[in-house]
Amino acid sequence: PDSQATTRSMLPNFALRLPKFNAVKRTLVFRHGNNILSMSTKVPVKTELKNITGSAKMSTAVDPSEITAESQSTLVSKRFQLTSEVIMSKVFWAGFGWQGSSIIADKMGMSADSLAFAGTTGAGEALAVFAGHSIFYGAIKGTALEKEVPTALWLGTGTFFSGTAWQPVVNVLVNLTDNFFPAVAAGTMIACGSAFYAGLRVGRALWGESLGLPIAKRDYENLNSDAGLSVAIGGATAMFVACDPSMPVNIF
Repeated sequence: PDSQATTRSMLPNFALRLPKFNAVKRTLVFRHGNNILSMSTKVPVKTELKNITGSAKMSTAVDPSEITAESQSTLVSKRFQLTSEVIMSKVFWAGFGWQGSSIIADKMGMSADSLAFAGTTGAGEALAVFAGHSIFYGAIKGTALEKEVPTALWLGTGTFFSGTAWQPVVNVLVNLTDNFFPAVAAGTMIACGSAFYAGLRVGRALWGESLGLPIAKRDYENLNSDAGLSVAIGGATAMFVACDPSMPVNIF
């Protein structure tokens, strides 16, 4: 057969293989010997979106701008929902646990600058986070406890590190800055956030890698996610400094 006929016979088959996705216009050129045939066609464009856990993907045929707007709205609502759950299951419990254990330590005669006081408050805060996470997700939301208890242990480990560090860090910064709130809060955020991050990594190594509990092993992806969570926790520990109304420039 002649080359032109051959080229034409290819076109229907080629057209049938085009998926009906979002498309951009492309020009295709077919060459056979001295005969050249050009044509315009649409090449499929697949739009994907990962959610905050990186586990879900979405393919759609609607306009990409509509996808972006809808996705952003969905992610914002999920973010507020997740933030509310974190406050109810961990942040409130952490503050309650630290403050409650500090009262117990004081009643037992421990001074605020002692290692015993630091360890008691760290343990109290960690136990509170462990209990809060387990109760909220296990009893209230109905998630399987065999999944949530290891997670609570892991988060409690990070909390123990930051909760134990909080009082010694604040004591040192108060002395160094003459009780100047912005400096004490900033230093506490850095130190306790770093301590929480160290606790998360130790927790992954201990509970997940050594003991085989369902905690993700250390890798580059969760290194970054652990760091992001630690920044947030560091900010929370900094705001806990605002509980002292005697500090200069404490606007809270």
